[in-house]
Amino acid sequence: MSQSGTPKRMSIGHWEENVYVAIGAGGHELRLPYELTDHCGFRASEIRDMVWAFQISDILEDGYISTRELRRALDRMGEAPTDKAFLKIMNEVDPHANGKHSFQQFVKVMANFDRSMLTEDELINAFKIFDKDQSGSIDAIEMQDLMKKLGFPVTPLEAHAIIAEADDDNSGEVSYSEFVSKVLNNQ
Repeated sequence: MSQSGTPKRMSIGHWEENVYVAIGAGGHELRLPYELTDHCGFRASEIRDMVWAFQISDILEDGYISTRELRRALDRMGEAPTDKAFLKIMNEVDPHANGKHSFQQFVKVMANFDRSMLTEDELINAFKIFDKDQSGSIDAIEMQDLMKKLGFPVTPLEAHAIIAEADDDNSGEVSYSEFVSKVLNNQ
C-alpha cells in the first residue's frame, strides 16, 4: 500500500521515452509500446507475439481494445475458446464489464490458455534423438538421416543449409547450447 492507502502497482519495467522496457519470465529485456506490470510467466518471445496480436486491434493507438477485438486478438494467437469459456475468463479479467481492455488485461487473458513450453528435459531428450553418434552435436549427416525418417528427404547440401541456420559458431555442427537457444527463441 502506498501512503495514501491505495494499493501500489508492482512494476517489472519502466518507461524510456515512448517505449516501456520490461523483463520477460526468461529474464530477457522487452521493449514494448504498452505498459506491462505482470508478465504472467510468459517469455519475451511470447509477449512479442501478444504485442503483435494486440497492436493490430489497437486501431486508435490508445493502448486499449474492445472485447470484440480482444476475441480477434485471441484468434490471431491461435486460441479459440468457446463462448462460455471466453465469458468466464472475461468475468475474471474485466469484472465491471467496461469492454475496454489494456495490454496487461490481454496478457492476463492469455494466461488462461495452456501455452505449454518445452522443458529442459524435453529438449535434452529431443537432442539425443537427433544426436545419433552421441557426440554432443548434430551434424549434416545426422540431419539428413533425420529428415529422411521424417519423410522429407534432403540432399547433403540442403542438410548443411539446415545445420548452418542454427550453427552460431560456424563449426558445421549444432551443439546442445545452440539447439536449446534456437528452440527457446522460436517458442
